[in-house]
Amino acid sequence: MMIDANFPLYALLIANSVLLAAAVLTIVRFRRMFRESAKFWNSPNGAAIQMRCPTQQEQSKLIIHEIAVLQRSVAKLCERERTPVQPLPNKLPLRHAVRMARHGASIEDLTKGCGLNTGEARLMRKLHGGHAMPGVDTTVQ
Repeated sequence: MMIDANFPLYALLIANSVLLAAAVLTIVRFRRMFRESAKFWNSPNGAAIQMRCPTQQEQSKLIIHEIAVLQRSVAKLCERERTPVQPLPNKLPLRHAVRMARHGASIEDLTKGCGLNTGEARLMRKLHGGHAMPGVDTTVQ
């Protein structure tokens, strides 16, 4: 029986091929497992809840508990809405700015006196600057 001189090279090539095939199969399996795991945890039908609570009674208890938690959160939010919000103390009413514009106040007066920015003061003057209120003296002293 004669052994070819290249036999160790052929054996090494075959062993590498087998290892490469095993690595590819392992990668394919891990990718499939990863996709299934991601699908399981991202599923909207509660697959994760079913896994934790195998019986329907335990699932119902869990859902009732979650509903109670949500109801308490909504009640807290409703309470916050019912509490009156205090107006900002440095903001004068818009009526005051309109009145000042009707009386011929300058843009600078509107910005300083009413807290308006320059664009708002210009708009206020354009909208209300030339219109005098009936029965009100519009002359500026």
